[in-house]
Amino acid sequence: MRKATTLAILTIAVLMLSLSSCSGKKKIWIYTSIYKEVIETMRGPLQKAMPADVEVMWFQSGSENIASKVNAELAAGATRADLILTSDPFWYYELKQEGKLLPYKSPAATDIPAIYVDPDGAFAGVRLPVMVIGYNSRYFTNEADLPKNWKDLADPRFKRLISMPNPLESGSSFTAVALLQKLYGWDYFEKLRNNDIIAAGGNSSVITRIETRERPIGMVLLENVLKAWDKGSPVRPVYPADGTIPVLSPIAILRDSRNPAMARLAYDWFFTAQAQEAIVRGSMYSLVESAPSPVHARPYAELKMTMMQWSAEILARMYAERAAIKSKFSETVLR
Repeated sequence: MRKATTLAILTIAVLMLSLSSCSGKKKIWIYTSIYKEVIETMRGPLQKAMPADVEVMWFQSGSENIASKVNAELAAGATRADLILTSDPFWYYELKQEGKLLPYKSPAATDIPAIYVDPDGAFAGVRLPVMVIGYNSRYFTNEADLPKNWKDLADPRFKRLISMPNPLESGSSFTAVALLQKLYGWDYFEKLRNNDIIAAGGNSSVITRIETRERPIGMVLLENVLKAWDKGSPVRPVYPADGTIPVLSPIAILRDSRNPAMARLAYDWFFTAQAQEAIVRGSMYSLVESAPSPVHARPYAELKMTMMQWSAEILARMYAERAAIKSKFSETVLR
């Protein structure tokens, strides 16, 4: 299966190269997990910001799929991606450790808080997803019945009511598990298991379970809650009193980029007001503090007051403990 996947990726890479040669234009490729509708609002403005002889190409998929694709391309020496933009900071840290990222300290990113920027310039946060508690407002009609914080989810009164993404597959869910086990220990997850928590799929699966009332409460990304809300869903957020969970979503340039100068130009564009406004319209927080917050969302200035701590040191520690955390979660919750 792995050989077949690698062969398929290489076939796509060769096709990309052929198309590039036929067009006569230089191409830069952006591999991203940003939502397709957000890409569509960015496509034209970014293209206009580039020289006339450069064409911006996009590949959109989930963070895990992009990591697999890029890793396979790197292993085969057939890298096509110039820029990567996903929500798995641990993968970026791994690429940095392996020397596969091109350091770049963008002059356009000076407004980004230092805690979200790699000190060596390997990557910088371009948006900030956060994990919250989502719930079905038609199931819970009395706010007094809702969990107020993460710790409340271990209360037996929420038995068979909670779900979360599988942290073995979801980078955002892994971040939540890593921070919560530091805060409350593995006993907390034993209690979640005793509450028959479902840990399966990604954030969209959690939203579906909330909407259908299969599990009317969920650990989930706020942006998924807001998008559902915009579409008329009864899903609403609780901002846990013990801290929303930040999930850094960085941008980086691959060292093997065929057009590093143009990649830097595109990298800079993602920190412009135009790009950050598109991110906010896509129900995501901008890391530029002067930017507005998404519709229906708590203001960022208020949110950050109770947000769980993040730093380069925390990222490094969680990366070092990643295998052990996943193993312990499997043993505690998925057994």
